[in-house]
Amino acid sequence: MIRRAIRWGVAVGAAALMMVFAQSGTQNPDIFKGTVQDRVDALANIQPGLGTVMIEYGDRITNTYYAAKGGNWGLAQYQLKEATEIQEVGEITRPANAELLKSVEHNYIDPLNDTILAMDWPAFQEKFSTMVSQGCNACHAATGHPYIEYQLPSQPAESYLDFGLATKSTQP
Repeated sequence: MIRRAIRWGVAVGAAALMMVFAQSGTQNPDIFKGTVQDRVDALANIQPGLGTVMIEYGDRITNTYYAAKGGNWGLAQYQLKEATEIQEVGEITRPANAELLKSVEHNYIDPLNDTILAMDWPAFQEKFSTMVSQGCNACHAATGHPYIEYQLPSQPAESYLDFGLATKSTQP
């Protein structure tokens, strides 16, 4: 969590500095000064790109896998819900990619969630593999980033969570 907060802080700080240097004299980079439109524009300009959003997304997807593998279906469901929510941030801040992101959600994330609700590890493994290859990595290639290829890390992103805690998923 601290690692993620530091990454977000660095990314937002860097974006803010870049914005200050890129601003012309006609636009005020201060989110507390200027017209309402100037303030909205200043906030819009410092929103994280998909690269930043996808760091958290990847961590959540990784944690989803390890939670399901450990039988902590409640945690798997929570992590997948959080991954979907951060993806929705990307849909809003980067609307050019919104349709593709929603497609990944409906075609791969929703079926993966169904396996979590069923607490079906073999089906989860199959859907997870399909999501990674046909969803995540195909999406990266389709958007001109074929050099970004997700592969499951050898351990969860958050080692302080109990992935082996036996819990059940809850109905939506």
